Amino acid sequence: MKARKLFSAMAILMIGAMILGACAPATAPPAQTIVQTVVVAGTPQVQTVVVTATPEAAKVKPVTVLSLWGGSEQEAFQKVLDGFTAKTGVPTQYEQARDFLPVIRTRLAAGNPPDIAIVPRPGVMAEFARAGDIVPLQGIVGQEVIPPEVAEANYSKAWIDLGSVDGQLYGIAGKANSKSVVWYRPSTFKELGLKEPKTWAELLAVMDAMKAAGKTPFAIGGKDGWTYTDWFENILVRVAGPDLYDQLVTHKIPWTHPKVKETMERFADIVGDQKNMAGGAEGANGTGFVDGIGLVFGPTPKAEMYYEGGFVGGIALGNFPTLKPGVDLAFFPFPEIDPQFGSPVVGGGDLAVMFNDTPEARQFMAYLASKEAGEIWAATGAIVSPNKTVDLKVYPNDLARAEAAQLTGATTFRFDASDLMPRHWAATISSPRSKTSSRIRRTLTAG
Repeated sequence: MKARKLFSAMAILMIGAMILGACAPATAPPAQTIVQTVVVAGTPQVQTVVVTATPEAAKVKPVTVLSLWGGSEQEAFQKVLDGFTAKTGVPTQYEQARDFLPVIRTRLAAGNPPDIAIVPRPGVMAEFARAGDIVPLQGIVGQEVIPPEVAEANYSKAWIDLGSVDGQLYGIAGKANSKSVVWYRPSTFKELGLKEPKTWAELLAVMDAMKAAGKTPFAIGGKDGWTYTDWFENILVRVAGPDLYDQLVTHKIPWTHPKVKETMERFADIVGDQKNMAGGAEGANGTGFVDGIGLVFGPTPKAEMYYEGGFVGGIALGNFPTLKPGVDLAFFPFPEIDPQFGSPVVGGGDLAVMFNDTPEARQFMAYLASKEAGEIWAATGAIVSPNKTVDLKVYPNDLARAEAAQLTGATTFRFDASDLMPRHWAATISSPRSKTSSRIRRTLTAG
């Protein structure tokens, strides 16, 4: 078998008055955007640089922001940058580098880091924080970039914890995604009189009802490997709890731990029966992630449910534009297993960190953490914001609203484990190549 992987209105106004209002023109002229392509000194990497400035702000040194986002992600973020410049008069210079880590490390070594970087993993942020490369956002009392009351008003404890290293806030989550959702065909649930399962036992009962009606419960896109790890992570955090999840990530407990074995056994409830998966184990191993979505939501469905992240909805709607959210596709939260751990959210997120402590960089970080920036970004439909002050009405559809509600309301959030653990262990749990049963046996006997 195969096994697998695993953020008061008054305070906001005061901060805005102190650090945003100082540079804001009474009426900001429209921002102008210039696109350049440059080669990063000392590396073979090419970056796309987008400079946004109002004519008045052209004399001001821009805030430089480095990220790996390109395409639609960059277009959506550009609207946030434009909003910042329009509000403050401070220009921005966006630099895109797909090989983010080599570029940022080269620039750090050269003493030329960007003002702001959007880091893709909290482990990278922790590395920068412990090396003294990035600025704490709540350092000196009275001089905080993001005062505690503002952070707590805008983000749940789970997201503040994600952006913290050794008890100090360093990162603000601008965008996030949930991997704790199960997608399904509402028509089948209606036809069979089924309700969205809230517990693991209820999920197994739903699967049994589907099989009894001659239907296949799940499609699994196991060819890409990481989909198995996402299953594993969600089961593990519900079986063992978030603390033990963290210990496995850092390899403080072995893969032979009883809770890891129990996680494998729960996963076997799904993949241990050939009839649970479209094409059986061979079909699951041979189906890619995107192709698996088509097996459920395409014109000739072969299964009724598909487990993966909130991003599945956008892919399904893009590939099959006649689908109607809530009618042809919907999702329910990944079911609870042990009531004491409830329904933690496993997912991903991108964290903004500050390398250079300048007034303009402080303004940008404060703006990025604001309701205004979050709503501009969320309205594009390209992201889900973990900022709980963002009005759900700004999202373009019910699916995005539901994912946002899950993320902002999460009391426990854990980052995708395979993106945090050492490569050897990530590879161990994400290999999709062997037969399902032998994969679990091999993982259980690994130390």
